[in-house]
Amino acid sequence: MIYRLLILFAFMLLIDFINHRARMLMFRRLKGSIIYKYIFISYWGITVAIILSLLISLLITGLPELDYVKYRTYFTLFGIFMIFYFPRLIFIFFAFAQWIYYAFVNILNGRNSTKVARDNKKNYSIQNLGLIISFLFSFLVVYGMIWEKSNFKVSNIPVYIEDLPKSFEGFKIAQFSDVHLGSWHNAENVRKGLKLINSQSPDIVFFTGDLVNNIVDEMEPYLQDLKQIEAPFGKYSILGNHDMSDYVKWKNFKLKQEYLNKLVRNEEDCGFKMLLNSNVILKIKDDSIALIGVENWGLPPFKQYGDLKKAMEGIENVNVKILLSHDPTHWQEKVVGKTDIDLTLSGHTHGMQMGIDFWGIRWSPIQWIYKHWFGLYQEKSQYLYVNPGFGFLGYPGRFGISPEITILTLHKSNLKQK
Repeated sequence: MIYRLLILFAFMLLIDFINHRARMLMFRRLKGSIIYKYIFISYWGITVAIILSLLISLLITGLPELDYVKYRTYFTLFGIFMIFYFPRLIFIFFAFAQWIYYAFVNILNGRNSTKVARDNKKNYSIQNLGLIISFLFSFLVVYGMIWEKSNFKVSNIPVYIEDLPKSFEGFKIAQFSDVHLGSWHNAENVRKGLKLINSQSPDIVFFTGDLVNNIVDEMEPYLQDLKQIEAPFGKYSILGNHDMSDYVKWKNFKLKQEYLNKLVRNEEDCGFKMLLNSNVILKIKDDSIALIGVENWGLPPFKQYGDLKKAMEGIENVNVKILLSHDPTHWQEKVVGKTDIDLTLSGHTHGMQMGIDFWGIRWSPIQWIYKHWFGLYQEKSQYLYVNPGFGFLGYPGRFGISPEITILTLHKSNLKQK
């Protein structure tokens, strides 16, 4: 832990020195004045205070291990780090852009670089823009930690399936994912989101994994709330990568398995049918569709517990199939073009908990990692919906990518006539 802290603080100091250099150049005309000294002292005073506070807090808290409450402390500290250091990191890009710009100006004008550096008329418009954006980003981080992380929204998504049985026309599916119960400080915010599911009057409820961060104990304050989720055709759940408790250093495999088994039992006691590499056939009158669930399956470093072949046994003659699979890469690697599964529901990405989602524009840095990261995707007659998540992990908030309850309504379509 000490070595990791040293690396972290070395990185922070590097960011600070570059920021300090860039800002002092911007205010060099004020050099020698009280304002210049105040800027210098306040910048490094705040920096030292932040580093010391983080260091003392981390040392006092210690390693979380099986204490999920300690994880909240880590997430809060990470949020503080983001408030102060992500804006500084962003500013560095603008500072480099400013320096590159003046390097080109120097070359084009044939001027001496020293002379350019000392030019009092030199403006720093790019860096000024960087300062504004940095402050805006800092505000968004704070806003996301206080307000937007519990600003749940409902997204209504129509899905058109060619062979959908008549009895399932207009069938409403509620999907929620990635609750991460251990991350929440305010239990009322969790309850507000869970109550929103019932308010949509869905026919069926699907949970697509990561109910906890690491251990089953995180569920205890919310057992009654999870029981109160209702739907006439039941509620179904699968396990995500965090549910598998792979991020805890267990004393032995048996203890890990005991926690996992208790998690499954708790979900079942709350009324969820666990689809653990298995399936059920849902019937309305004489019509039926198959519901399939796999344990977490992801590309490395995530483990591949999911067994789709096993999960699909015995449903070969069912025309319409819906799969619950936590990680959307499973759809890309094992489902689309390789199976006759009509609709896959996933989560996992959280939409990175930050990005843009308005006026038809949807963007997040997570799309550089995941091709399918948020929303409805279609390849021929096969669909994938990636829910951006209910909760949060790491950064204790969200901005731009709100927590979501998804309502998917099934409709019949005849693709052959299109």
